[in-house]
Amino acid sequence: MRLAPLALVLLLAACADSSAPDASAPPDAPTASTPPTNLDTLALSADDSTLAAQPTAPLRVEGACPFEGCSYGTWTTSDETRVYTSPGDTVSVAFTVPAGTALDADRGFVLLTRLGETVAERDGELYLASGTTVPLAAGDTLLVLDYEGEGSYRVWFDGHLGFSGAGGFEGPPGEGPALRQLTEPESQWWAHVTAPDGRNGWLWMDETPDVQGADAFGG
Repeated sequence: MRLAPLALVLLLAACADSSAPDASAPPDAPTASTPPTNLDTLALSADDSTLAAQPTAPLRVEGACPFEGCSYGTWTTSDETRVYTSPGDTVSVAFTVPAGTALDADRGFVLLTRLGETVAERDGELYLASGTTVPLAAGDTLLVLDYEGEGSYRVWFDGHLGFSGAGGFEGPPGEGPALRQLTEPESQWWAHVTAPDGRNGWLWMDETPDVQGADAFGG
């Protein structure tokens, strides 16, 4: 079958339109990166013994080093290690260093992205960071903050900072655990480091290979 000239022109135009990109369609979006974590809140120091206002997440605990014997100083990498540009940004890598690199870790913090909760199952006393105690009644709820090491967490109760676990709560002897955890806290640990060549940045310690020198007890 032969097509009339006008029909042939219309057919070719239709084919061209079907292969052309749709101008109304949006262009391919670039792959989104994980946005930096909100670090605007600085509400607590690791040395604080009281906090009058009830804390909320995100809560930055400046100076925290979250295990027993933890200390900042000279850390040596055990494997290739990423150093990030900014704390809270888990995408922007400033540089990497090989295993065996001595890094000067001069400071750090724990960022609590979610606070936990624990409840007192019996009457007792909560040991405070100030060295004193306050009474707890069965049913009292405590906010769980950063991890201190050896099973102990910093907690907030009625304007006070204390410790739960590892002897942080005292109830009647022989009656088992006096605190029952309702929800666990969620956190990130960030440490600022400087490499031997002067470059500096942040280690996301939750994902960083083990380092030597962070444990004052020999680890």
